[in-house]
Amino acid sequence: MITNLPSHNDFEKVAKECFLQAIESFFTIYSNYKEYDDENIYEEVPLNIIWEHNLPISRTAIILLHQGIETYMKGVIVKSSPYLLLEQKRSDWPTLPNSHHKSYDSLFTIAGENLLHTFCAVCDDIQLDQKTIDFIEGVRKKRNLAIHGSGVYINSAEEIILDILKAYTLFFGKASWFVDLKEGRQKNPLFGYYDWDFESIQSYKYLDFLEATIGVTKLKSFLSFDIVGRRYICPTCLFEMTRKNDYMKSKWAFLAPNDKFSSTVYCINCNHDNEVERIDCYVGDCKGNVMNMEGICLSCGEQQF
Repeated sequence: MITNLPSHNDFEKVAKECFLQAIESFFTIYSNYKEYDDENIYEEVPLNIIWEHNLPISRTAIILLHQGIETYMKGVIVKSSPYLLLEQKRSDWPTLPNSHHKSYDSLFTIAGENLLHTFCAVCDDIQLDQKTIDFIEGVRKKRNLAIHGSGVYINSAEEIILDILKAYTLFFGKASWFVDLKEGRQKNPLFGYYDWDFESIQSYKYLDFLEATIGVTKLKSFLSFDIVGRRYICPTCLFEMTRKNDYMKSKWAFLAPNDKFSSTVYCINCNHDNEVERIDCYVGDCKGNVMNMEGICLSCGEQQF
């Protein structure tokens, strides 16, 4: 008999871990770079030079991305039957009454084309079309180049990050990657010991990182909220940062609805709605007209009254 049969959830969990670890690897490099907080350094050593220096990280991220996609496909197949993943001939399966027990993880499972064809045969979780298959196959070829190639050509950090977000969104839905990144941080045993609320809103740094690497136009494809329109400092995030004597520069709040009469902003980082006042900013070159209830302009951050 075959023991320790895997579940769909087992594979899904590992697939997400692969994708998230790939994103985190780039985020860590970017965060370390931004810690210098010196425009002269940024001018002399632009971000693309940092990515080039960290090509091994890019290579590892491609491998993790491919592994995540294959693991997701295995999870979908297992929902139909874990036996569909087995490579051995059925006559070799230890399933007869007198067969010795074998753990599932000791058996060979399918990969490559066999995995893809089996996945396509049973998948009803997502819409499969040629574009999806081309994407999956494209990642496989990039992974082969990363492992077996000369190592001269590696996709840019932007391309790899885009592929990770495409895979996550395709398999788990828009903004799921951001929700899971935040939940992953909050599950850290050390999370909250400094200050739970302050630490929670630090997830804006992921959004800043993606804006710097892939741009807002591409980022909006992977979020469930339409981020087209003028952006504002979130009153909730601003409060938490100010409470710790820090400064909030990032703007991830939007008028909801997005019109000139709106009196509410919604932040995609902290998921809070905040009431605002529509008053013209007095600062000379600021065109803002959205204030929090303490009289701070949410465009330039200046106190009004």
